[in-house]
Amino acid sequence: MAMHVDDVLEGIYQRLCIRAQDSKNAADHSMSVAELRSALGVSEGLMNEALWILSFPGDKRISFPAKDRVALGPEWQERCLSR
Repeated sequence: MAMHVDDVLEGIYQRLCIRAQDSKNAADHSMSVAELRSALGVSEGLMNEALWILSFPGDKRISFPAKDRVALGPEWQERCLSR
C-alpha cells in the first residue's frame, strides 16, 4: 500500500515522539531526515513534501535544531509527552 503525505505526517510524529519518550534525559531528541525517511520507508520526494507542510510559517509541530535534523516542536511535544 502506497503512503500518502498524511500518513507520512503521522509517521513523522510517531517516530519523533518515540525518540523523545525513549530519551527523556538526553539533550537531543532529534532525528536526521535520512533516519526518519528510512524508518518510514518513503521516497525523498514524499518526505520533502511532508517536511514542507510541517514547516509553514507559524506551524509549531516540528523544529529544526540543526541542518538536516528534525525534532518535535512545541505543539507535538505537548501532545506526545502528555500521554
